[in-house]
Amino acid sequence: MFNKEFLWGSSTNAQQFEGGYDKGSKGLSIADVRVIPNAAAEANFDDFKQASNHYEHYKEDIAYYHQMGFQIYRLTMAWTRIYPNGDDGEPNQEGIDFYSNVIDELLKYNIQPVVTLYAYDLPYHLVEKYNGFLSRDCIDEFLKYVRTVVTAFKGRVKYWVPFNEQNLLMFDTLYMTGYKCRDRQESFTVEHHMNLAYARCTKLIHEIDHQAKTGGNIGNICPYPATCRAEDVEACEEYKYLVGYNYGDVYVRKMYSGFYLKSLEKLNLDQIILPGDLDIIAQAEPDFLSLTYYHSSIVKDEGKEKLLSASNRKAVNPYLKQTEWKWNIDPYGFKHFVKDYYHRYQIPILILENGYGYRDVPDEDGNIDDGYRIEFLRDHILRMKEMVEEGVDIIGYLTWSAIDLYSTREGFNKRYGFVYVDKNDDFKRIPKKSFYWYKKVIETNGEEL
Repeated sequence: MFNKEFLWGSSTNAQQFEGGYDKGSKGLSIADVRVIPNAAAEANFDDFKQASNHYEHYKEDIAYYHQMGFQIYRLTMAWTRIYPNGDDGEPNQEGIDFYSNVIDELLKYNIQPVVTLYAYDLPYHLVEKYNGFLSRDCIDEFLKYVRTVVTAFKGRVKYWVPFNEQNLLMFDTLYMTGYKCRDRQESFTVEHHMNLAYARCTKLIHEIDHQAKTGGNIGNICPYPATCRAEDVEACEEYKYLVGYNYGDVYVRKMYSGFYLKSLEKLNLDQIILPGDLDIIAQAEPDFLSLTYYHSSIVKDEGKEKLLSASNRKAVNPYLKQTEWKWNIDPYGFKHFVKDYYHRYQIPILILENGYGYRDVPDEDGNIDDGYRIEFLRDHILRMKEMVEEGVDIIGYLTWSAIDLYSTREGFNKRYGFVYVDKNDDFKRIPKKSFYWYKKVIETNGEEL
């Protein structure tokens, strides 16, 4: 049973949803110039610049959120709408006005905005200038942007998340930050600088708005050992620390664990972690931890150099069904994942993303019967209900995604939304079957599934 304070809604992401890359005096971000290696040719990633064109459809989109009954909605802000080059002397008022209008529209319908401040769209100029977060200078530029938007929207935004899935940096620094790290020395440098930015960001948010809540985000699989061999179990445990717990320790315990530092002992850490840095991390002020979950995986002992390989992060479990993209469909994995983090950190949890990607195709009448998405979400919500009944403190549940948007490597081939977007018909919006189902879920506070 969910209590009356439980919040239902969904999420989007500016670089995949907003579009309008050349409108409102916005600057170029790394998303606007991004090339996706090995992407399906038909995905046409030039359309990241248009995405779902939420920039021109935000009132229509938010009206759909209202129709579904959203109580909470996560958006991300494009840094380059506020500071087009990242290091501008003054903010871009057109960008502030756009997000102010979006927030006002949400609040008109009593929908609480959750704002993620950075999601893979660094100002391209900062990459050209000093390789983005490889430089400490980028921390100060980020905090200037944070100060500007938190001040501008004080009292209107209750929940802030500094970085999206920051724990996945080690897998793809190019996509996430615009700079392709040459080695682990560089990638941990980027991680550390973003950890410093996270800690300072949480403190800054509270200084500006005492009522606001903030916390880190972990996006992860639920890892299982591939067999009961001790070697596979050990590899699975090590994976949990390297990809998840080490970041939870920074976000919530406000420290680098001894385990993590041990894994980095071959690096020149004294060149990365400078005097005073650990004190900065220790002064972080988290109120919650947000989690993103899509699937589980099985982890094999293939040697330390392959521990974090795709063969472990996206391995097929023969006991589960998979999506077209070979992601294991695992509602229990969701429960295991969330309970694990709650029991470890004893801090309220916000589910930031959970969803099912599919090649949704309208029938001859233009309808989209996405019963597979309803089944996926129903099974995960049932598991979430078990978590709550077992004592897990969950603030709310945000699906991915509210409306169709561009998936990171599959474009509109892989859709997640409750509302279909037809980019060939002036970005026409069409509610899917799941739209009406989720509306009923929210109306009944999760009782009618």
